[in-house]
Amino acid sequence: MKPKILLILIVTGLFLVTSCSKYPPTSDRLLEDLVIYTKYDTSINFKQYKTFSIVDSIAYISPTDSGKFLDANAQAVLNQISRNMTSRGYALVNKEQDPDLGINVAAIKNVNIQVYYPGWYWGYPAYFPPWYWEGQDYYYPYYPVYVTSYSTGTLLIDLVDLKNITPDGKMYIRWNVYIRALMTNDHTLNQLTESIDQAFRQTKAFYN
Repeated sequence: MKPKILLILIVTGLFLVTSCSKYPPTSDRLLEDLVIYTKYDTSINFKQYKTFSIVDSIAYISPTDSGKFLDANAQAVLNQISRNMTSRGYALVNKEQDPDLGINVAAIKNVNIQVYYPGWYWGYPAYFPPWYWEGQDYYYPYYPVYVTSYSTGTLLIDLVDLKNITPDGKMYIRWNVYIRALMTNDHTLNQLTESIDQAFRQTKAFYN
């Protein structure tokens, strides 16, 4: 009996471990929680950049309709991104003033991606295209990370290198952020701004 009981306990334990290690979590509560993911180009010294420009609205991405919005929450997000940049020594300028960096911001609306590859949203009409920054194409110089799922309201932030555009117009994405479930109108203004702050805090590039 004892060997059988031990075997049952081991099998039960393995089942619990594997069921708890699934990603993304199946719990509705966890799926609604904010998850902040950042990645940056480790080969670049961010001190070379002095100025930046940011888009004037947030693009929303949907399989049925796309556009741009600038409600109170969207404005708070844009302001907080700019505030974090200026507090780290970057000067905010208009895009006509040849900024070193450009910041694109978008939010996923009613899109659930099972196999995600960074950059898929570039093709949506609402997303600020390369020619907005006077380039021809975006490119990740670092190896992109695959993520299994993104829920409605995920905020996307891309930091575009405008200082080192290649002769053929290629622009590198030096930093990108994914904040799951932020733009769903279910979070307070404080949660909006704190999520942006956390994205900057956990990015070592701004402290090198």
